Amino acid sequence: MRHPIVPLCLLSLCLCAGPASAALAAASAKNPPAVVQEGEVAADAEVLEYIRLFGYREMLELGAERQLASLMELTRLTRPGLAPGVLELIHDELRVELKAATQESVAEMVAVFKRHLTKQDISYLNSIGRDPRMQRVVRLQPAISGDMEEIGERLAERVTAKAAPRIEERLKKLQGGQEG
Repeated sequence: MRHPIVPLCLLSLCLCAGPASAALAAASAKNPPAVVQEGEVAADAEVLEYIRLFGYREMLELGAERQLASLMELTRLTRPGLAPGVLELIHDELRVELKAATQESVAEMVAVFKRHLTKQDISYLNSIGRDPRMQRVVRLQPAISGDMEEIGERLAERVTAKAAPRIEERLKKLQGGQEG
């Protein structure tokens, strides 16, 4: 069962940004801007193109969809007496709301990118984003992200399994009034 873990959703966004971040780092390694000056700010349309080319909106929606699915599964498990079809109705309503709210989130993304990336950065990244090889990488990001999420879940399971006996022992000592 997937759990609503925000860091994994952020990882998905970071994976999507990975190619762009690497390209930007290579381009601006010699002279990174400390603060984007007013004359260096990209137009909203240029930033929206960057968001489109690198699939940020889709990755945002994918992360939110995963969290909604986890929420629905948790609701199903904690409320077994719900009438048939109720969860589907709730999920459909949440998806409609997600689609409506996504545009607001995209506007927030535009503001973030405009604060951190210059007009020249955005132009450069858009030129890379139009390359068919980069578009292939962007199309693969949801699958890669899903694979990475599974790796993260297995890692968490291994860590939990290994640490569980020690944690259990410490809890027993703490409950018994002992500190250890």
